[in-house]
Parts: sequence; structure tokens; C-alpha cells
Amino acid sequence: MVVLHNRSTMVVQTVPLKDLVARVDLGLTVLCGADGLDRPIRWAHVSELEDPTPYLVGEELLLTAGVRFPSDVPAYVAGLVSSGVSAIGFGVEPEFPTVPPSLVEACAAQGMPLLEVPPSTPFLAVSQALGALLAEIAVREQRMLADSQRALTRAATRVRPVESVLTTLAVVLNCRADLVDARNAPEDVSSLVARVASGTGPRSASAQVGEDHVTLDPVESAVLVVRRPAPLSAAERAVVAVALALLGLLRRDVESERGQIARLAASAVLRSEVSGLAGVLGPGPYRAVAGESRADYDVLAQRYGPLVSKAEDEFLALVPAGFAVSGPVGVSSPVAEPAAASTSAIDSAVAEARALLPRALATGSPAFPASDLSSLVDPVAARAFARRELAALLGRPELIETLRAWLGQHGSWDRAATVLGVHRNSVRHRIAHVERLLGRDLGSADARASLWLSLTWLD
Repeated sequence: MVVLHNRSTMVVQTVPLKDLVARVDLGLTVLCGADGLDRPIRWAHVSELEDPTPYLVGEELLLTAGVRFPSDVPAYVAGLVSSGVSAIGFGVEPEFPTVPPSLVEACAAQGMPLLEVPPSTPFLAVSQALGALLAEIAVREQRMLADSQRALTRAATRVRPVESVLTTLAVVLNCRADLVDARNAPEDVSSLVARVASGTGPRSASAQVGEDHVTLDPVESAVLVVRRPAPLSAAERAVVAVALALLGLLRRDVESERGQIARLAASAVLRSEVSGLAGVLGPGPYRAVAGESRADYDVLAQRYGPLVSKAEDEFLALVPAGFAVSGPVGVSSPVAEPAAASTSAIDSAVAEARALLPRALATGSPAFPASDLSSLVDPVAARAFARRELAALLGRPELIETLRAWLGQHGSWDRAATVLGVHRNSVRHRIAHVERLLGRDLGSADARASLWLSLTWLD
């Protein structure tokens, strides 16, 4: 099965039925359909209608006390099955002292899980328990998203950033992640890769290929292919969105002249044999520079590209001996051009620069660690990406600030209103206006992640 889409559908979280049954405080008893306890439940719906199917959308736990018990029970259950109901919860008393045998028989015959809800458990308690389970999942996924984002952005600072981001994505999502084009795409998805990469087809695609669920997203002229046995959740799609944004910026930078300079200079810091450095930095000697000042990092990145071997909050760069670097940095003694220098000479310069850093930090101006996303990619490319994403909002600062506050408060209308000092209805009105202007569904985790990165890079 292949599904082509634009990723604008709002994703609603679900809970496995077994997690609700496991709540001892509810006292639910499984009367039949125990093999269906992995079914997803997205909400609990109470209905006493003989035919509730017009009001169902699927994946409900239908709660009923049999106030208007159907005359044709098999047809009643068949209607619920065709509507996508995941399970039935029958509340005993006051209408029925036990669950009617005809309902048990019909559910067992049609594979519908049936739960007995004891008199001591109001339907409201079942709904509240489901809400609590959904909230727990949301917290876990939010933590997973934050941890994954940090891991991906750290990967983007390494010497081989594209490969590092792909490896990190594969680890955090327990998947296989490949960046391919139409020429080297795996045979089983080659046609989809060609369509997604063409720019005239779908913005993304998903397919069931053998036992794997595969998603495909464009990255510049290439396509990110993610495959694993289980489909991605909403939060996992948001992790992919972060990786896509980073890969897009990294590939754009790698293919540019600045990216070539970056790779050359970073290699010069780490290896002794690098040819052509004089054409980039001018004739030697050069200096190894160590530091953790965001201001100095930005100066180096804007002048030469991100020519930095960067780990955590520290950076290490190679610059011409006459290049002035201010702030809390350690600068080594001049070294010869790496093509003619020995490995020990380069290592010595690097070690010296790192040894000087603590003294520079102690005697210089306070350091500002470069730990956010805007410092991990080329700032020029990042700002250009942000302005494209937020083009429809430029010149409307109140909408940009509302979007920033709302995303920063995880979509809470009340908390965003408090931050902005306005009424919650004003926040709702502005966010709806933002959705119309951008043509994006902000219920999508992908859209939220992309816009949050854009707001970060717009500054």
C-alpha cells in the first residue's frame, strides 16, 4: 500500500485498550475479545442510542448501560464494527444486573472486545482515566522530542554532519535512515523516490514495503527514506521534521562554496595532509583557535563558513595567523600550512589552543555558550529558511509573537494568553489567522516543529 500526502492532517494520540484495562481503580472486566486488547482508543463515547453509528468516527470505546437496548443485537454490534469502534464498555446496573448474554455472544462472534464496567465506576471515571493516559503519553513524547532534537543538533556540529544526523536519527527512532536520489535509491522504493524528488509530485509519501513501513521526504535534490516495522507516531514525525530542517541546511551548505571551505578548514584542524588550504585562507602560517564565545563563532562562520570542529559548547577552528579574534578564546602559536606540517605539529597547536582557553575565559569577557540551533548551522542559510517559512507573517509582529508564545507553551491557550497579556480568545483568533496566512495545520506536529525552528532562526 502506498499513501501520498502533504502531511497536513491533524494527528490524534491513542492509547492501547490494554492500558485502560490495566487500571485497577476502574475494575474493568474483559468478557470477550481479549486478543484485541492492542486496539487503539482515542476517546470514550457514551451513547444509549439503538444506532449510534452516525455519530462515530472510529477508534472509540463506546460506553453504554443498555437504556435503549437494541432488539437486533448482532446488527447493532455489526454497525459498531463497520464504524471502526475499538471496544464496547457495558455498565451494569441500574438497567441490567449483568451484561446481557446476547451482547456477549454477538461481540464474541464478531471479534469485538467487550468490557464490563462495574456499578462503582462511573463512565466519567473511565473518560478521565483515558485522558490521564493520553496526557502521560504526550509528556513522554514531548520529552523524547526534546532529547532527540538535542541529539540531532549535536550531530549537526560534527565533522561529517550529514552522516552524523542520519546515524542519530536511526538511533533515536530505531529505524533505518538513508539520504538517496533517483540514481542510488533502493529498488523497492525507486519509483516513489523519483516522484518525491521531482518537485512536481507529492511533498512526501508513505508506503508499506514488505514488512517495513517507509516514509519519504524531500531534502533539497535528495530524499530522506525512513523505514522500520512500525509506523511513526506524531512525535516521531516531529523528530523527522527536525532532521529534515537540519539536513536541508547542511546539504545546502555542503554544496555551496562556503561548505567546501568549511570541510577544507575543519579537515585541516584534524589532519596533517590537506591540499589547497592556501587558496582558502591565504598563505600560512595559520593559528588554531579554541573558544566558546558565540560572538567569535559567528564571526568565523560568517567569514569562512562553519570551519569549526565543534563539540558541545566549545569550538576549534583554523584561521590565518593575522586574523584578529576577540573575546574569550585560546589561540595557538602560528603553525605552518598543514600540507607541509607534521601530524604532531598540528596536534600540538590544537592542544595549545585548548590549554589557553581556560585562561582566556578567566581574563576575558564572559562567554556565551553557542548551544542553540541558530549557532549550529550557517546563520545566513538559517535566516533565509526562516524568512521563507514565515514570509506571510513578516510585517505582522503581533502574529509572530503570538505564534512564538503559543508554541512555547505547547499549544496552551491560557498560558500563551498569560505570557502575551491578552485574552485567550485573542490568542485563538490570531493562531487561526496564522494558519490561514501560512496555509499550515498547526495541529500537525511536523508544522509545529518546522515553525518553531523558523522562529528560532528568524532572530
